[in-house]
Amino acid sequence: MAASRVSELLVTSPSAAAPFRDAGSATVPVDADSRMSLVRHEYPVQLEGEPILASSVADRLGQILLERARASELLAEGIAPTRSLLLVGPPGVGKTFSARWVAHHLNLPLLTLDLATVISSYLGKTGSNLRAVLDYAKTVDCVLLLDEFDAIAKRRDDDADIGELKRLVNVLLQEIDDWPPSGLLVAATNHGELLDRAVWRRFDEVVLFDLPSVELLQKSLRQQLDSSSVSNELTYILAQLWAGRSFSEVATTIQRARRSAAVHNVPPAEALLDLVSDELKRSSPKMKKAAAEVLRCATLSERRISAITGLARDTLRKQKEQPTAVSDDPPSSEVGQVTHG
Repeated sequence: MAASRVSELLVTSPSAAAPFRDAGSATVPVDADSRMSLVRHEYPVQLEGEPILASSVADRLGQILLERARASELLAEGIAPTRSLLLVGPPGVGKTFSARWVAHHLNLPLLTLDLATVISSYLGKTGSNLRAVLDYAKTVDCVLLLDEFDAIAKRRDDDADIGELKRLVNVLLQEIDDWPPSGLLVAATNHGELLDRAVWRRFDEVVLFDLPSVELLQKSLRQQLDSSSVSNELTYILAQLWAGRSFSEVATTIQRARRSAAVHNVPPAEALLDLVSDELKRSSPKMKKAAAEVLRCATLSERRISAITGLARDTLRKQKEQPTAVSDDPPSSEVGQVTHG
């Protein structure tokens, strides 16, 4: 019994350097000069909807939640659940939202490193601020998010950086190794190529995010748009038109359409079509014809369809006689559903 308890303490200890830290003594770290907090604290984490993720990403995040739900079974085997997670991908694809989603489902506070406060022009100050945040996060059960991770974990062979930033990497490497399994360290970056090579090896899990597929974009559009006024066929056309864009770019466009609809007192779908008209006019003939077919099914006049797509009305009349087949809804196999234990 005693041996099993010692084994559990070794697995769940806050760090190798200080295995019996007093969690009750922790105080929120602040910058010594400005007295501003070095972290942003959120609990409980409130979400608007669920993240839309590729199945590979959804499976990896779901595995982390499952490990936490069955932590006692892992500990019985002398194995700690995932302690550190690196999220890599272009901007606007859901990395930060995914970190918040994990914190929400683990019912843990989310602490986000405030880079604007942590990074200082004074030699040695940034390092001490960062260590204060890491030491604090180790004393409480939480999800610590290091967003824009490349700002503090750049390659140490970059001659353009001063020694202070290189020392930060050394601090991070040690802290990631010592991170307690009672919490979760999540780092996110848009620029994986800038990270020090040793950093990649230190994380328990590395999850790569890609730009969303057409199927995922369509699902995002369905969530954001009123299905009673915007058909599935139209969301699919828009998803094809916006292929290669991030979720955040698409969400920004939808918000612009909503503002325009409110200002001009028109239906959101009408404002959205006006907004994408220039893009449709620059698109391929095949895309224009597919869009025209969808808009005709929405009972728009030929004059209106011509204004939106740029197709001549004579072309639209010929197309009406020989309609272009519009793709059905795309298969849902690539749309990942996040599951947890």
